[in-house]
Amino acid sequence: MKSISRRTGSPQSPQERTWRRVFFYLSAVMGALATVDFDAGRLVHGLGDAGVACLLLSLMAQFPFVQAIVRADAHARSREELQREMEKLRAAQPWADRVSAAGWTLLLASLILRAAGVA
Repeated sequence: MKSISRRTGSPQSPQERTWRRVFFYLSAVMGALATVDFDAGRLVHGLGDAGVACLLLSLMAQFPFVQAIVRADAHARSREELQREMEKLRAAQPWADRVSAAGWTLLLASLILRAAGVA
């Protein structure tokens, strides 16, 4: 039985399943690295790794958007069409924007702390 995508109810393509698996496993690795950093007392490095893990998780949901951009170049779709499709995808998976924002915040905090000499 094929897995069903929550965003549209349609079956996921093999490429999308591969995309999601790769980013899920990469985010798990980065989450594990963040845990090791936190346990070792390296707070700043742990924040950066946790931020990257969040960004990788948010990328799981963005395969349709990336695919739409690639298809737009091949089919010369209008900018308005791409924006409508992007908004539809964002509405279907609002968690991706929140996780992405958290990831960027953690990553930026890590970079600021590293620049300030806290390491």
